[in-house]
Amino acid sequence: MRFLFILLALYSFRFCWADECTSRKILFFDLWKLDSWENIELRQGEATWIEDCDYHDPSFADSGIYFPSVWIDTATKQWRMVYSVKWSPLTLMAASSQDGVVWRPMSVAASSPRSDQLAPNHLLTVPSGSGGGVYRDPLRTDGYAYRIFGRQSGKPVFERALKDPDHHWHQIAKSEGEKRYIEEGITIVSNDGLKWEVKTGKHWNWQAEDWYPEPPVFMFWNMSKKQHVMVARPGWGDRRQCLRTSRDLQSWNDPELQFQPDSIDTAGPMGMYGMPVVPVGGGAGYVGLLWIFHNSSSEPVRSFNQFYGTMDAQLAYSYDGVRFFRGLREPFLKLNPIPEPGCTQIRPCSVVETDDFVFIYSEGHRGAHGRERAEQRRSNQPLASLMLHRLRKDGWMYLASRGDWARLQTKPFVLRSPQISINAAAGYGEVQFQLTDEASKPLQGFSFDQCAPMQANDSTNYQIKWKDANLADVLDQPLRLEIKFRQANIYSLEMAHHFLDAHDMWLLKDGKGLPERPRFDY
Repeated sequence: MRFLFILLALYSFRFCWADECTSRKILFFDLWKLDSWENIELRQGEATWIEDCDYHDPSFADSGIYFPSVWIDTATKQWRMVYSVKWSPLTLMAASSQDGVVWRPMSVAASSPRSDQLAPNHLLTVPSGSGGGVYRDPLRTDGYAYRIFGRQSGKPVFERALKDPDHHWHQIAKSEGEKRYIEEGITIVSNDGLKWEVKTGKHWNWQAEDWYPEPPVFMFWNMSKKQHVMVARPGWGDRRQCLRTSRDLQSWNDPELQFQPDSIDTAGPMGMYGMPVVPVGGGAGYVGLLWIFHNSSSEPVRSFNQFYGTMDAQLAYSYDGVRFFRGLREPFLKLNPIPEPGCTQIRPCSVVETDDFVFIYSEGHRGAHGRERAEQRRSNQPLASLMLHRLRKDGWMYLASRGDWARLQTKPFVLRSPQISINAAAGYGEVQFQLTDEASKPLQGFSFDQCAPMQANDSTNYQIKWKDANLADVLDQPLRLEIKFRQANIYSLEMAHHFLDAHDMWLLKDGKGLPERPRFDY
């Protein structure tokens, strides 16, 4: 009897692996999980510019805000921001906020007074250095919780190369002197986000003879692959985007090209300048905010490449953090009208998700790329500042009706626990629900007529229910969910689920457990 109990327990474990017994979101980046739809339009989310968050550092009226990185400190519940007031040299500053909207310089002078401190909130200056966004390392790899991957050139690198026989540039530095191309990657590290130091030597760009990415460099943690992922440009002046992965931040896989202009990008020359990436939907995927540099011009090119133009951001997405897609290829963060902040460039750098909203922080420029300094010299006000856009939770993409009633039907799936919730805006509309078998036959008690409809309700977590039926009665059997709605937006679904292939369904119908988790169960 005891042996039989163990077998039953093992069978149950095999049938419901751990991550599938917890809820996962379904985001509508695309319509892959739907088998049919009528009168449906897939739309890109609308992020609202929060005008009250127009911050610039009061100690540097003629400088800007570069690489703003924002997070909520878990100990104090305060919002923190680290940014540079210059593209180069990287000049790190700190600010704090109660609500993520109104920011003030954060004084660090009392805790770490220094003779080179430019202002009470000045953290560090990296001579001849530039960087990117702050990476909050979930593993504290090598003991550090915060990192900035940057570049350094000029005299500091030349002197290191001259002293170190193992340095990649040692022979050239020794025999030919200082050269413009003598540069290397650096890592700026911190344990608390306030005290920073520069690390050089054998790390992410050591001895790389074909890898000189131009800033900005962004990083994210791939939860499913258990890898640190660097997002960077392939080389100096090469405005494409590639990914490079590591498990220890010491040994790195070769960079893999991710984005470059293709056959659809024919309106004019353009480049992909940078891309911060964040996980979204509690494991549903990853969002990238791809900087699109529009540099077409009626003037001939008078430098290495096109240097002047505007910049906005497109939405990119991935289910696995490995393969990204460019979505609708429309600006996700649109330029403001002249002369508002962000009228020439919006460069997103960090994303913070709260219970109800997504906060997107960007550099907002009034000067075009390549003309920032010249425009600033002619102005008596800061032309580059912090910008905030606020987005509804899960609002990256959504489903809307093209007119009155719209209808959709999912692919077959199994439900692992008796809850399904929906994120929908139906304050002036209605959403109805139905469960069917794989042949689209409504299940008894789960029809549209028997559901508890979502009416005059706007909720990020509306529990889908039926009047006289319980979801506990339909667990672990092939299901389809049908939704019909009018005058409403559908943002996401959440449930403990597994989408089936035909082999899965045959096993289920024969009373067998499912095989090991499919590789592409996104």
